[in-house]
Amino acid sequence: MTMVVQKNIDLSKYTTLKTGGPAKYFFEVTTVEEIKTAVFFAKQNELPFFVLGGGSNLLALDEGYAGVIIKISLSGIIFNEELDGTVTVSVSAGEILDEFITLTVNHGFWGLENLSHIPGTVGATPVQNVGAYGVEVSDFIKEVTVFDVDTFESLILSADECHFGYRDSIFKTDIGKKYIITNVSFDLSITPHPRLKYADLTTYFNNNKNPLLSEIREAIINIRSQKFPDWHLVGTAGSFFKNPIVKRAEIEFLSQEYPTLPIYDVSENMVKLSLGFILDKICGLKGYKDNHVRLYEKQALVLVAESGSTSTEIENFSSMIAKKVFKKTNLNIELEVTKIK
Repeated sequence: MTMVVQKNIDLSKYTTLKTGGPAKYFFEVTTVEEIKTAVFFAKQNELPFFVLGGGSNLLALDEGYAGVIIKISLSGIIFNEELDGTVTVSVSAGEILDEFITLTVNHGFWGLENLSHIPGTVGATPVQNVGAYGVEVSDFIKEVTVFDVDTFESLILSADECHFGYRDSIFKTDIGKKYIITNVSFDLSITPHPRLKYADLTTYFNNNKNPLLSEIREAIINIRSQKFPDWHLVGTAGSFFKNPIVKRAEIEFLSQEYPTLPIYDVSENMVKLSLGFILDKICGLKGYKDNHVRLYEKQALVLVAESGSTSTEIENFSSMIAKKVFKKTNLNIELEVTKIK
């Protein structure tokens, strides 16, 4: 069956922020061969292309996209034999992340449970190095299979070759943008290894140091449900901004003035700050609203786009928030979301 190119597809239907004008061309691909076809079409017509997963960390612009959108819908999950307490799981890029995590929990495989209830697809997780509640997806990635749009060949990148960082990877660099992720392999453990150091989890489990795998997933879902709005009902991309990573010496004045500011060690000289605390306790911006856009009243790090909001409103709002933070703290904050442009 020949894959059909669609035209003028409204991107607001494919992103959780629910904004975005029409994409000139739109391919939904289910195989590597179809990826080749879509990329060839874009190159033959001298058009830019953008790879779309679950649309949960993207801001599609009002003017749309004058190129080719390639929607990744590759499916398939393979559990390999257990070796020395480790099970390698090979997952196609189009699989829904939370459905996959449900499967790992049901199988009793430890590692990804703290990432429960995050929207999006598996293939998008290495790009952003998705993380939550003390875990980053790179902690368990063994390798990533990619399609090289320059050579039209598939290759495998080890975790080291992905150059993972805080909400960062090779896939966000100019070099890495030539790669389309088609498969991700994870090394998961059959040995219980609860990660409960994150404050919300410590509080949730109190003195229970060894909860069941299913209990941890249930806890994460409960905690996230209280902190994040339902993206099915309102426009949201979860955490809209990155937590700032700065030199320890640069925030001495902040830590002295606000001794309860959560500060996490990144390296000997670098620390990560809780932007949610800064937005709420220092800047007083939790629940702040302008037109159709606001910071969520239960978690200031989350931006909510109400019905009728536009990408222009969101961009203006986020810029205004960044300026308010800088004025109050002298900190520059960055977006966690990616713009389709």
